[in-house]
Amino acid sequence: MNMTRRTFLIASGLTWIPPGGVRASARTWVIDEDLPQSRVIVSRLSVTGARIASLSGDAGWLWIERLSSEALSSHVIGGLTRFSDAFVLAQLGAGIGMRALHHREWKAGALLWTLQHDR
Repeated sequence: MNMTRRTFLIASGLTWIPPGGVRASARTWVIDEDLPQSRVIVSRLSVTGARIASLSGDAGWLWIERLSSEALSSHVIGGLTRFSDAFVLAQLGAGIGMRALHHREWKAGALLWTLQHDR
């Protein structure tokens, strides 16, 4: 299945820019920049001022170093990563009461996902 840019932006929740300017996103995004889909989402996120964490190594280490503190401060974490990295982050997030939602997957092994607290 081939996805258009518009469909991708709708699925990732990045299509709406509020009137009168762009509000900073409260979501932290984990992006594997080796994935072809990452170019679209990174360019769009840079407009919103969202926090971007580049995943260029171990997902567990990124969680320990950066994401765990952001998750504890009740931020939603989104990502575009490979299935394996999304699984690791979902397991670590579950340890502090976060639930993983999968929004879109590609045959090439990419997954668009979010982690959020159950409230």
